[in-house]
Amino acid sequence: MKKSAQIILITIIGSIAAVVYFGLILTKPVAEIKERSRYIPAVEVWEAEVSDYDVIIKSQGVIRPKRSTLLAAEVSGKVVAVSPKFEVGENFNEGEIIMEMDRADYEAAESQAASVLADAKLALEKENALAKQALIDWKSLSGDRAPNDLVLRKPQMQSALAKVVAAKAGFEKATRDLDRTKIRSPYKCQIREKLVELGSTLAAGSTAAMVESANDFELRLSVSLEDYAFIDVVTGTPVMFEASIADVLYYWKGELVRTEGQVDKSSQSVFFVANVNIVQGDKFLSPGLFLNAKINGKKLKNIYALPRRALYGKNKIIIVDSNNKVSSREVVVIRTERDKVIIRDGIANGEKIATTPIPNVINGMEVNPSKLSDSVTAGNLIEKDKN
Repeated sequence: MKKSAQIILITIIGSIAAVVYFGLILTKPVAEIKERSRYIPAVEVWEAEVSDYDVIIKSQGVIRPKRSTLLAAEVSGKVVAVSPKFEVGENFNEGEIIMEMDRADYEAAESQAASVLADAKLALEKENALAKQALIDWKSLSGDRAPNDLVLRKPQMQSALAKVVAAKAGFEKATRDLDRTKIRSPYKCQIREKLVELGSTLAAGSTAAMVESANDFELRLSVSLEDYAFIDVVTGTPVMFEASIADVLYYWKGELVRTEGQVDKSSQSVFFVANVNIVQGDKFLSPGLFLNAKINGKKLKNIYALPRRALYGKNKIIIVDSNNKVSSREVVVIRTERDKVIIRDGIANGEKIATTPIPNVINGMEVNPSKLSDSVTAGNLIEKDKN
């Protein structure tokens, strides 16, 4: 009896399970079948146009005076007068007197040298007269015999002449020493540092002041070896300088004058020296001012100047054909700049080049091309640099 009850219970449970199972199957949700959409990436393209390109090389530097000189006393003495302009920042023209030292001893030395020179000239005149008289006396006493040098007083004449030359040199030195009591500006300069004052006593060689050239400035510009390759001629190459002061851009013109003649080991750069053209009344251009520089480089002909973002890796671009299919291509890159890349070969005029990054790009994939939204073209890129 027990066994038959168990069988009945199992049968009932199995029946219920079967009903639930088939009920779930009959009432299960049916998945909606959707057609898979095709994804076509949108890309911006740039149309290749062959052109010429003026390379502009950027650098920067700090204005420094072309010359800097320590003015030293050439003779010793007490400073008895200084120019009213002998102050830091004041300008002097070439040859203008900056300070004077006591002249009394040097005036006396010049007078003494003048007296010695006069005595030497007088002695020379006397010897000249004695030589003439000796020749006359010899002819009257010795007939046709030739006189020797002693008779003609030639040694005495040579000694007297040497004394005149020495006396003249002594007088000229005394005159120079007297003139050296005045310390003058060696060129058009500006006082950078005062080292003496009125009443100071200077020894010969003592430093009196430091001066720098006024309105004659230069800059030291660093250029990488890669950029150096795009400069044909150094001397005379135009340079444009600019500086932002109080949110206003100021511009100056200049030119390269030389290189320093060696490559910097640490940066592998070449240093140029450039001058700056002075504008009359310019109050900003002075030593210590930091300037950005744009150096005119080579003019590249028959090239393609692409937006920088068009380059994949080191030397690949993505071409979009007439069927909007893409293909990668290697090109010859001759110069890479911050916002553009210059290509010599590997592109045909009129080809469309993708400038939008395409993830997992595959040759032959279809894209939806559109022109650059910012209207950046090679010509526009060049024009921006020129301005």
